[in-house]
Amino acid sequence: MRRGPTPDLRAEETTDCRSCRLFVDQPDELERALPGLTILSSASGSTRGRAGICLARQTFQDPEPPCAEFRPRSGANRAACTDG
Repeated sequence: MRRGPTPDLRAEETTDCRSCRLFVDQPDELERALPGLTILSSASGSTRGRAGICLARQTFQDPEPPCAEFRPRSGANRAACTDG
């Protein structure tokens, strides 16, 4: 059985909440936004997965495809998620 070439997933840029400046997903930012989170564990823990806070919806959620409120952020500005 012959298989086609394996796609290079790194070449495909996935756009979702993680690319939005309104999505807070950096551990230090989450710990500031959710005081008391460190009582249970750290925001760096594996139980959080890829979840973060959507500032547009005011929800704690996993990344989703971009919505109408999507605001792209640069790689250098990844931690500065709270500017509007």
